[in-house]
Amino acid sequence: MPDQARDFGNLSAVSIECGLDFLYAKICRLKPLDRPLSRNSERQYFLWVAVFALTLVIVGFARTYFLHRFFKTPDLSLFIHTHAVIMMGWIVLFVIQTLFVRWRRMDWHRTLGYVGAGYAVLVVTMGSSATFIAARREVRAASAEQGAFLTVLCLELTQMAMFACLVALSVYSKHRPAYHKRFMILATLCMLPNPIVRLLILLGVTENLTMLTVWAVFVAIIVAIDVVKRGEVHPAFAFGGSAIIGLLYSAYFVSITPLWQALATRAVR
Repeated sequence: MPDQARDFGNLSAVSIECGLDFLYAKICRLKPLDRPLSRNSERQYFLWVAVFALTLVIVGFARTYFLHRFFKTPDLSLFIHTHAVIMMGWIVLFVIQTLFVRWRRMDWHRTLGYVGAGYAVLVVTMGSSATFIAARREVRAASAEQGAFLTVLCLELTQMAMFACLVALSVYSKHRPAYHKRFMILATLCMLPNPIVRLLILLGVTENLTMLTVWAVFVAIIVAIDVVKRGEVHPAFAFGGSAIIGLLYSAYFVSITPLWQALATRAVR
């Protein structure tokens, strides 16, 4: 029975991914994808994406976290340090996993992958609780900024929901590496609005819609590089990339409605 269940699960995963291939082919009038990008080129691409994500996080949070003492900002709480370690840990894990693939240590990659699947639960828990606590603090203090924090609450909860779904899809697609890796990239991209926001604030940009658009451009560029290398867009990027951009824009427009502001205010009190 366990073997049959495993076989059924593998077959289901392949069926879903083949369905994406077929749907994509119908929409774009192309053959279903059956040729992968050359392995060396693909490994290099994924490694550079991972390094980009790591660099963006370090630079984005340099002033408010990594180098906060140099900028004479107040001491940070234990909760903030815990939040930073967990969220940064995912980015480091992502880089390590891409290195294992580049070094052809797939046994290490698979072993660490099981840890990563569980670690993703910590990321979602910490990411959701941090933004909830921040919104509650502002609402209870009747702060003039509480509306902005409730908007951020909607956006970050959406980010965490997308992250969770994409990690689940990546794990489910572990026997189809092309899907597995691209779903994991998209999951990690869902965490990157936060450092982008910090950098844009330093540049004097404070409009949420502008910040969201900058993040969407980054996502589009990463997908476009893959398209140039492959000569076609992979279904995981075509549908997944469109979904995360569309959902986060939708979350923004929902977050500024009086209905959301009222419901969120009541929820965080």
